[in-house]
Amino acid sequence: MSKIKYLLLALLSGGLFALSWPAIGGLVYAIFFAFVPLLWMERQISLRGKRTSLKVILYAYLTFLLFNLLTTWWIYYASDWGAVMAILCNAFFMTVVFWLFHLSKKHLGDKAGYASLIIYWLSFEYIHLNWELSWPWLNLGNVFANDVYMVQWYEYTGTLGGTLFVLAINLLVLQAVTNINVNRRKLLGAVTIIFLSLIAALTIGGANEENESTKRLKVVILQPNIDPYYDKFQGISESDQIDLMVRLAKSSINEETDVVLLPETAFPQPFWDHELEFMYGTEEFRKLIAEYKDLRVITGILCSKLYTEESELSSTARKLPDFGWYDDYNAAMHLDQSEEIQLHRKSKLVLGAEKLPFLNLIPWMKKLSVSLGGTQSMYGVQEYPSVFFNVDNEDGLAPIICYESVYGEYVNQYAQSGAAVYAIITNDGWWDNTPGYKQHLAYARLRAIEGRRSIIRSANTGISAIINSRGEVTAATEWWEESTLYAEVNMNTASTFYINHGDYIGRTAAFLAPLLLLYAFVRKTNLTAKRLGKHK
Repeated sequence: MSKIKYLLLALLSGGLFALSWPAIGGLVYAIFFAFVPLLWMERQISLRGKRTSLKVILYAYLTFLLFNLLTTWWIYYASDWGAVMAILCNAFFMTVVFWLFHLSKKHLGDKAGYASLIIYWLSFEYIHLNWELSWPWLNLGNVFANDVYMVQWYEYTGTLGGTLFVLAINLLVLQAVTNINVNRRKLLGAVTIIFLSLIAALTIGGANEENESTKRLKVVILQPNIDPYYDKFQGISESDQIDLMVRLAKSSINEETDVVLLPETAFPQPFWDHELEFMYGTEEFRKLIAEYKDLRVITGILCSKLYTEESELSSTARKLPDFGWYDDYNAAMHLDQSEEIQLHRKSKLVLGAEKLPFLNLIPWMKKLSVSLGGTQSMYGVQEYPSVFFNVDNEDGLAPIICYESVYGEYVNQYAQSGAAVYAIITNDGWWDNTPGYKQHLAYARLRAIEGRRSIIRSANTGISAIINSRGEVTAATEWWEESTLYAEVNMNTASTFYINHGDYIGRTAAFLAPLLLLYAFVRKTNLTAKRLGKHK
């Protein structure tokens, strides 16, 4: 009977996580109870036996496997093996975190043990934002992406503050249901924290009302809706694609238009970055810029860099026989009245499809990448993001390419360099009409709050949108349609607390986690030594 009960509790937790997630269930308040069945199960197992780790691992893995499966199954449309690896591995990482909490609770007691869950989970999410196997899609703070009225305080904490919030409420609810003497007090505490957070969010959000006197940017956003599988890279010629986008731009721009935003890989054929001026797309949009003196164009491109000196080689450089060394980039390009072409090369690459983890340590990862739908080598990366300025070195725009928009602290760097508006370019058609592109759009809303920046978003296939500094979507296209959007968005160069300090919550937790593990290990060693001494 206990096995069935534990199984049901594990499944209940996994189901609650999924029900709370954007574009899946959307019942955001379920996240405040999602850990409770799993924690209850861990408590019961701990009370009933000595050899508890294996049981906790198995049931916890079932919970997190269900969570990952129900929320990110759509990766299958881009890569079947990529989906399998992402779901299995991410569930495993979450299980390891829960197992470390179980061990710490076992050796440090309940109070320190439950505190360790918060510290370990925050550490895990911080690491997941920064290491080679980075996949922070399911970081708990992302759960509020479609309920931004609840987390206007992210301008102070970022999404890791949301993770802390979720974990704290779950632990309060757990205490309420496991200790009848403090039932009402703990439940009241949980409700009070949620209520106060909502009051704070509404207050902070109200203080950030869009100011009509603020300098505004007039933008035209293109959504060409070119099928990424059958048309973009092989079915339709590049010149035909460019002509389509020029026609869309002409249909919406006027003398006052400041920016035309094109999607990721709008110019689909790779070109050497020292010859970008000679691309057909560059030539055609230069003609358009010549007609409108203040017009700027931002577009996604694929480009390659040729190295003339081996001393300049990057870690991702490849060699062409009898030619030389080069790097491929997924990039954004900026054109205006000046002769200069500004470039930003994508820094946060998609695991498997655009980059190979631990390539220098594990050479066979090249073969694995091909089976996952990726390339035989990595795209190159740019260490620090570029901001695109106009000819007067003003009106900075952040060219954020696709997956980069999931990383809050990384996006901060654009704001620190003078970006007044975030311009996201993406190609979300890889996942078909699934929750994937909806979640991607939703996560961008959190970046708007963290930096108090307006967002203009161009998706080749997906949803193009305008997002204000409170994270509200004020205009959007439909899925899978050829369309344009016109908008006037506020510009802002002020810094929020989060822009200045980044993921300080994660860094603090990452500092404390190994100390807590060491303390637990010492306690376990001392207790084992005492037992052996008594036995003798």
